[in-house]
Amino acid sequence: MSTGENEIFKKLQEGDEKAFEYFFKKYYQLLFNYAFQIVRDQYIAEEIVEDTYLIIWEKRKEIALKGSFLSYLLKSVYNQCLNHLKHQKVEDKYRSFFMHHMPSQEITDSSNSYPLSTLAEKEFEEKLELSIGKLPEQCRRIFILSRFENKRNQEIAEMLDISVNTVKTQLMRALGRIRKDLRQFIATFF
Repeated sequence: MSTGENEIFKKLQEGDEKAFEYFFKKYYQLLFNYAFQIVRDQYIAEEIVEDTYLIIWEKRKEIALKGSFLSYLLKSVYNQCLNHLKHQKVEDKYRSFFMHHMPSQEITDSSNSYPLSTLAEKEFEEKLELSIGKLPEQCRRIFILSRFENKRNQEIAEMLDISVNTVKTQLMRALGRIRKDLRQFIATFF
């Protein structure tokens, strides 16, 4: 990392959003391409890179670099990709187990068979709606377009006449706030 980037990194750690934006713009495409090579899904790769940047922003004060910030970013994206693939593997095993070991009636009638899980799902959905409702207007609109209407960042930027980077930044903020709210909610169950 050049001396200039060292200084920008220090500003990032101090909470300078411009420094964060510098690294976001400079390395986003490279990190996306790297994640895509591993997960082979554009949407998942975008999400992994955005999550990585979000985590870096949240933990910026704790980051202790042993090499360049780029190598730190690449390692973070790699770890996120591995976590995704492991999670996917577990999901596939459970899905396979339930498809082979549960009668089809139980799967289709899960709302009657598992009233507690249905209640928890309903509470979770309500908490999610509340959390989304608390977002600032533009942030909320971008989140809904992205996550519920499956619009790509470029499409959202064109619809709202804003830059793609603004869309990405707003999505990261929305995800951070929603995750925080939902973590508190989930903690009440465990």
